[in-house]
Amino acid sequence: MKRLRYAPLLLLAAAAPAGKQIVLHGNGNGALPCAACHGEDGQGKPSTGAPALAGRSAGDIVSALNMMAAGQGGTSLMRSIAGALTLDQRKDVADYFASLRKPGP
Repeated sequence: MKRLRYAPLLLLAAAAPAGKQIVLHGNGNGALPCAACHGEDGQGKPSTGAPALAGRSAGDIVSALNMMAAGQGGTSLMRSIAGALTLDQRKDVADYFASLRKPGP
């Protein structure tokens, strides 16, 4: 039973490398690297309007990406990037950003 208690943590750890690769390098299918606008550490870039994603809920990030992939909300660039990610890739990216330390004040 104790092994099952840690299974979600193992799944999150397994998703982080895939999500990190997309954040740093894109997906080779049209999704640009998230780090170009949101930063390698997910701290965002206020000068460009890219919000901080580090430490946000993975569910919130996936929901936003899914809406943008469906053509709703976000910028045209983000709708294009979200649409180039598979659902699993969106989840991996969300899990990776959620695993990062939230920006300080």
